[in-house]
Amino acid sequence: MVKGVSYEKALVEADRVERKERRRVGDVARATRHGQQLPDAHSVHERLWKRLENGVHVWIVNRRLVRSIFDIDFTAGGHDRLYEFVPEGEVWIDDAITEKERAFVLLHELHERNQMEIDVPSSQAHAESSRLEFRCRHHPDELHDILSSEGWA
Repeated sequence: MVKGVSYEKALVEADRVERKERRRVGDVARATRHGQQLPDAHSVHERLWKRLENGVHVWIVNRRLVRSIFDIDFTAGGHDRLYEFVPEGEVWIDDAITEKERAFVLLHELHERNQMEIDVPSSQAHAESSRLEFRCRHHPDELHDILSSEGWA
């Protein structure tokens, strides 16, 4: 961008270079048996955080592998209603998210998933979830009750 390239073009080039480096490290080759099979989404699970009463599993996932194998832009968390590579009934939380931040990211992902499950468009669900996350970051005393209302009991 310093050389006058637009943000969009710089991003495409940066992603290309990053993908090349990620391939060089070998994550994709290991996950696909050197191109012989599709990657298994379960291979990125680090540990099960919790199984919710509605059957949803919340996983802490290996961010490096998720970004190498599925989506170079994966950040913080995601779920099956948003990402086609996340297995049905799963919410993923990035293992690089600190313990202090995890509950806020979890709230965002659960609320967004619950909204999308009732056919709220993803852009609207994301905006609502961001507002709710922001509110709880500034009123942390409300976090537990709101998480409970989203199914985290």
